[in-house]
Amino acid sequence: MQKVLTTKRFLENIYFKDVLIIVFSALFLGLFSKIYIPLFFTPIPLVLQNSLAISYGFYFKDYRSYTSVLLFLLLGALGLPVFFGGHFGVKHLFSTNCGYLFGYALAALFVSKMCNLKTQKKLHPALIIFLGHMLVLFMGWCWFSYFVGLKKAFILGVLPFIPFDIFKTAVIAKFIKYKNS
Repeated sequence: MQKVLTTKRFLENIYFKDVLIIVFSALFLGLFSKIYIPLFFTPIPLVLQNSLAISYGFYFKDYRSYTSVLLFLLLGALGLPVFFGGHFGVKHLFSTNCGYLFGYALAALFVSKMCNLKTQKKLHPALIIFLGHMLVLFMGWCWFSYFVGLKKAFILGVLPFIPFDIFKTAVIAKFIKYKNS
C-alpha cells in the first residue's frame, strides 16, 4: 500500500519545519538591518543583528542557528538588502565589516555548542552570550585590521562596542531567564 503525502503530513515533516525556521530566521535577521547607530569615528556601526544571531544559538541549540546566519549572508551577497542600512552585495560583504558578519555565524555556532554541553558544570548563559559577542568582535577586529592596522582596528572596531555588548548581553540574559522560568 502506498502512502499518500497529505498537506498535514507534509507540514509535520521535521525537515520542512527546519527549512522554514532557517529561512524565516535569516529573513528576520535581515529585518534588523534597519536598526543601527552609525558612529562618527568608525565605519563600523552599532547593530542589534549580532545579538540576534547569538540568541539564535540559545533558542535553536543546533545547526539551525548558524545555518540561518549563513543563509542571511548568502541572501545579502545575492542582493537582498539585509546588511546594516540596507546594504547588500558581495562588495559590501567583503568590506570592512566582513569579519563581524562572518563572526555572527561563528558566534551562533559557538553558543549553540556551549548550550549543548553534556557536562554538569555549564557556563552561565550571560557568560556564553558575552563570549559570543567577544567572538564577533575578535573576528571583526582581525578583518578590520587588514584595512587600518591592528592597533587602530582595536581602538575603532572593538573598544567602543564592549560597553554596548555588555548591555545587550544583560538584556538577552534576562530574556533567557524569563523564557526558562
